[in-house]
Amino acid sequence: MVTPPKLPDQVREALIEEEVERAVEEGLDVESCHFYGEDLPNLAGETVEFSGCHFEKCTFRPSGAERLVFVDCVLDTCDLSGMRFEKSTFQRVAFKGCRITGAVFSETPMMNVSFENCVLNLAAFGEIKAQHALFSECVMKECSFFRFRWQDWTLRDCDMQRAEIHETAMKGMNVTSCGIEGIMADIPSIRGMTVTSDQAVQLAALLGLIVQ
Repeated sequence: MVTPPKLPDQVREALIEEEVERAVEEGLDVESCHFYGEDLPNLAGETVEFSGCHFEKCTFRPSGAERLVFVDCVLDTCDLSGMRFEKSTFQRVAFKGCRITGAVFSETPMMNVSFENCVLNLAAFGEIKAQHALFSECVMKECSFFRFRWQDWTLRDCDMQRAEIHETAMKGMNVTSCGIEGIMADIPSIRGMTVTSDQAVQLAALLGLIVQ
């Protein structure tokens, strides 16, 4: 079960570039802010932590940040297409209705993170340790999971056509509500995964079987 973000009772309207500049100069976190329609600024070589922040209709693009940390944050209807989250941290973070096409999550711990009604086509999750993660009603065509280590991971009503799953143990995972046509995976990864009879026929091709 995913624990939702704990936003403060009051968040103040703010400009993300000003808040980040102040945080970097003073060595502080960006806290309790509501950002609307903002663009993530250039963060070349910087580490920035956002705590208790609500991002609404914001745009994230590769910023050159060394590391980004999100704690108790909500990202609502944001565009993160092509964003690179490398060695970032997400703790109690909710992505709602976001476009995350082609984004890269690499060596990124995720604790109590949810993706709901998001577009994650071509997104890549590599070398991830996840505890309590939820993907619900997401479009995830051609996304990839590589060495995705998880504890309590739920996939619900997601379109995972042509997704790639490698070195990611799916034992105990129920994907019966998801579309998995054309999925590509190594056999050890999908061993023990719960599927429908129709999905089992689709997966038979991975075993080299011909079903008549």
